[in-house]
Amino acid sequence: MPESPSIVAPDGARPRPRAVWSRALASRIPRSWREAIWITLIVRIGLLLVGVVVWLQAGAPGPCHFEVARNGWATIPPLDGSGAAFPLVGVWQRWDACWYTKIAAFGYEPGTDATAFFPAFPLLMRAVAAPLAGDVALAGMVLNLVLSVVGLAGLHRLVTRDLGVRVADRTVVYLSVFPAALFLYAPFTEALFLATTVWAFVGARERRWWLAAAAALVAGLTRPQGVLLVLPIAWEVAVAWRSGDLVRPRAAPRALAVLDIVRPSIVDRLAPVCAIGAPIAGIAIFGWYTSAVARLPFFDAQDAWGGREFHPPWETLGAAIDWVRAGGQSAGIELLNVGLLVLFAVVVVLAARRLPVSYTLYATASLLLIAIRIQPIPLTSTLRFLLVLFPVFAALGIAGRSRRFDLAWTIGSTLLLGLAAATFVRGDFVA
Repeated sequence: MPESPSIVAPDGARPRPRAVWSRALASRIPRSWREAIWITLIVRIGLLLVGVVVWLQAGAPGPCHFEVARNGWATIPPLDGSGAAFPLVGVWQRWDACWYTKIAAFGYEPGTDATAFFPAFPLLMRAVAAPLAGDVALAGMVLNLVLSVVGLAGLHRLVTRDLGVRVADRTVVYLSVFPAALFLYAPFTEALFLATTVWAFVGARERRWWLAAAAALVAGLTRPQGVLLVLPIAWEVAVAWRSGDLVRPRAAPRALAVLDIVRPSIVDRLAPVCAIGAPIAGIAIFGWYTSAVARLPFFDAQDAWGGREFHPPWETLGAAIDWVRAGGQSAGIELLNVGLLVLFAVVVVLAARRLPVSYTLYATASLLLIAIRIQPIPLTSTLRFLLVLFPVFAALGIAGRSRRFDLAWTIGSTLLLGLAAATFVRGDFVA
């Protein structure tokens, strides 16, 4: 009986069964997910090495060094400050991460400004920490690993649909090596916010309104900027309505399809309206909770960080430039904030004709919100806010067709990411 045919390698050797199996498995994973997984793992390995190197140089203070010393907290969240947990987790437990771990461990305690921080991320941290012996900081990092993959996969899928697969490849890489990408690694909200906003766009662009509604609701419970999703989702609903594509009836059973009696249900008709209202509902739910239960409205808590002080963009940029000239604290980061904010604004203007209108609406509103706030340090957290502004990275992905631009952005951004990560681990303020 003849032998079954087999695959033979070019050199005559049979391929290893494990190699064949791994290639077959990889081929079953959609490209968007493959791209998201490999870039997330590579960047995380690099950031892990940065943290370990700084720790070996004895350059890393203990977890939450600033908050514990300055705020006089009555309760201290679990801190990964000893053993192997410190260089792997504890060195990333700084600034807002400390607030999120505290909320995850103890909830919104009276007498604090904790309600300035929205609840979705600490709630997820608390849930993930249960099988991790209550280590909420580790839970946040594990959660961000998964959320980064989910967000980048959704981004690749979205941009592939609208601008092509090559642009999508570059978009995912450019965002992943952006100088603030360390916040997708540390237990901050960036990974969750990126994932929810991206998938809200995916749902809206694909007319899957319940997906858009669910993602936008969580985005509104993650950060106040989630409310800006109202603009792109409302635009997509309007476009779908004008084109007659607003409500798609569910597939009819084959036996009834010829009768044409299946119509969109009331649930289907409500979906676009719910998608528009979802981000507002997220913020409204948290606003009700902070006022009725925690007795500290989140707008009042934001005042501790200058949250309701708004100024024209030129005043904000002027204050930031003055700060840099005076050589104030974190002047280098402030200079980077100014440069990248201006760059992103220019990119949005130049790319407006190439991007879907919903992209431009969301990016413009987000940049305007960033540019009108003066906090204790002008443009505080601008790098973090720009990190999740994915329409701009899609525009940069278009520009990346130029080989020179592609190399310059990737290499320069990666070097700045390493520098920002080392600065963060050393306990200095970043963003």
